[in-house]
Amino acid sequence: MRATIAYYDPPRRPAPRERPDFTALPLAGKPVTISDMRAAGGGFSLDREGFTLASAPTEVRDFYDRDEVQRGYVAEARELIRSLTGCAATALLNSPVVRVSGRAGTRPAGATFTGDFAHADFSAQAAEAMVLRNLPPDEAAARLRGPRFAVFNVWRAFSGPPQDVPLALCDARSIAPQDKQYCEITMKSAAGDLLTWENITYYHNQAHRWWYCQDMTRDEAYVFRSFDSVQAEPVPHSAFVNESCPASAPPRASVEVRVFAFYAD
Repeated sequence: MRATIAYYDPPRRPAPRERPDFTALPLAGKPVTISDMRAAGGGFSLDREGFTLASAPTEVRDFYDRDEVQRGYVAEARELIRSLTGCAATALLNSPVVRVSGRAGTRPAGATFTGDFAHADFSAQAAEAMVLRNLPPDEAAARLRGPRFAVFNVWRAFSGPPQDVPLALCDARSIAPQDKQYCEITMKSAAGDLLTWENITYYHNQAHRWWYCQDMTRDEAYVFRSFDSVQAEPVPHSAFVNESCPASAPPRASVEVRVFAFYAD
């Protein structure tokens, strides 16, 4: 389908060491083609495009119940990453985050907004800092000395099809170095601490290849690369408005969780 993705569009390109505020970026919508993963017949790879659509049945009944999500969903996500990657170990990077389309009006308690512009969650510098922050010091040092580590996002729409504001993923191979703008973001953690890290937004490039999955069910999930110390390019992603979605459809509600994957070889 043809749709609009918002891209970084400043009046001038920042200096090389300048890090714009990720929460106040100048954006401009650009028309793009977003292809349907189902129509393509699957075959998407974490090591190639940087993402895949996984069959991932869940036993979670209520994704707004934070206790239920922490009890069951985190373990499901970690097991999914192990099964898809063959990694030796996983660790949780952040608690699951629920996002709801702006059409919902007042969002349910604990839910946040969708990410409606092209971005990636971490730079390499930030991914290493997250390992140091989330793991005990000795384990973190050992993991960073290992042959490979990665961060994957497990993203699931639980509101049922169709989705009014789906998530689109960009083939990491279509990204050029000059497309990236490193930014800085400061946010409050679940524990109330202020955290600052480096992430990435993107300039528009007609070479970008965007994909989405039409009518995702709650037993499917995107898994996509946020960082990989071997497959270096993260996957840009953005929510977009599906103009063909009927107005009667429920506002998209989704849950995402980021998981470290550590490899033995």
